[in-house]
Amino acid sequence: MNVKQASADTCFFLRYLTGEPSAQAEMAERVLRRAMAGELELIVPAMVIAEIVWTLETSVFNLSKQEASEKVIAILNMPGVQVPNARTLEEAAVLHSELNIDFTDAYLACFARGKGLEDVYTFDKKHFSRIPWLHIAES
Repeated sequence: MNVKQASADTCFFLRYLTGEPSAQAEMAERVLRRAMAGELELIVPAMVIAEIVWTLETSVFNLSKQEASEKVIAILNMPGVQVPNARTLEEAAVLHSELNIDFTDAYLACFARGKGLEDVYTFDKKHFSRIPWLHIAES
C-alpha cells in the first residue's frame, strides 16, 4: 500500500493547535487523523516547527515558552508527521522552555551537541551563556 505524502505549513498546525477558526481547525484535525491512521504521511520542514513556536509566543496567541514547547513536542511525536531532526527539535523545545532562551538558540545548542561541537561563535552571550555544554568562543 502506497501512502500519500504531503507537506503542511505553519498555519495548518496553528489552526489545529488553537481551534480557530473552527472550520479550518476541523479540516486540519481530519487531515491529522488520516496521518495518525497511516493513510497519509505529512513531511514537515524544521522551519515550520520554529515558526510555530515563534507565532504561539507572539502577542496574537501569547503562550508561554513552556506552553508553546509542549504543543510543538506533541506535533513532533504525532504518528504520520515526519520532521527532519525531530529529536533535536524536541530537545530544543525543552531547552527553550527550561533555560528561557530563544528557540533558534536552543536548536543551535542541541544541533552543536549532536555534532560534538563545544564552541560557538556568537555575540548573544545572554542566551548562550546559559547552555552548560557550550563555550562561547573568542576569536
